[in-house]
Amino acid sequence: MPLQFSSLQQTTFYRNPISGNDLNSKALVESNEVIRLEKANISFQNWCFDGFRLAHNVLDQQQETTYAIRNDIDAVKIYFNRKGHSQIRYEQLSKSFSIRGGQYNMLYTAELDSRLSHIDNQSAMFSLQITRDCFLNLIGEAGIIPDAFTNKVAGKQPALFANEWLPINTAIEKCIDDITQCPFAGDMKKLYLRSKAVELFILFIQASSRRTDTKDRFVKTTADREKLYFARDYLISNYADPVSLSDLVKVTGLNEFKLKNGFRELFDTSVMDFLINYRLEQARELLMNTTKNISEIAYETGYSSPSYFSKAFKKKYGAGPKK
Repeated sequence: MPLQFSSLQQTTFYRNPISGNDLNSKALVESNEVIRLEKANISFQNWCFDGFRLAHNVLDQQQETTYAIRNDIDAVKIYFNRKGHSQIRYEQLSKSFSIRGGQYNMLYTAELDSRLSHIDNQSAMFSLQITRDCFLNLIGEAGIIPDAFTNKVAGKQPALFANEWLPINTAIEKCIDDITQCPFAGDMKKLYLRSKAVELFILFIQASSRRTDTKDRFVKTTADREKLYFARDYLISNYADPVSLSDLVKVTGLNEFKLKNGFRELFDTSVMDFLINYRLEQARELLMNTTKNISEIAYETGYSSPSYFSKAFKKKYGAGPKK
């Protein structure tokens, strides 16, 4: 059975004949489609090879969209919710979540029936799916001691990695950007995507290994977690403007101590370092994909002078913006 999207009235509106054979293909199997609904459009990209499936979908909508997804590929699935507030239900796991942009989780079922409701006008989800055999081989090659999740995968039992979705860090976000903006074609494209798929899996393992028990966490309440995600989203929306800690204290309602320590715990970086890195990443995209000059880009990304921008850019990327 293919990957299948259906309305709540069980009317299929999209079917992609992805199979286990595609995931195990030695050649790159890819697709790029646009799904048009009455009040929404979904762009849908897939890349399959060597036991991996990479998928990226972006939804733009005029009103809340809800649909069901049927996926019968026997694979471990790591979902990275890059943008947008969504409600999701996994039937085989009997779990429901309210997820925000910048969160991820991993699960395993041989078959997966899910129901997804998009709340915001735009949503973006990236997934790394790894066949069961490939996943177990990667765990073995890395010398990782099997945990409860891995043991359930080995026994073909449904498994959920974390009971709450975890924050995506900047290294993971950058790796996903590299995948979706792959500059190569042909055999080089497959080689590049495979290296990035393995890198993303390693970054996932690294980020997840830093989790601590709830009693050891600084951020203990859902309310504080929501405020910290709002702080991050506020920085992204206003990255070109002068933003200070005192500004974030006012808009989030958190005191500075909670803001600074909670932000670092969730996003593995300080508030200001997050803002600086985001500005420089946006500047890099403008340099690569537009004809704007360095001064224009410096001011557009929140820098007070081109010279200060150039120094910051060189510090991060090892070369000045001219190069």
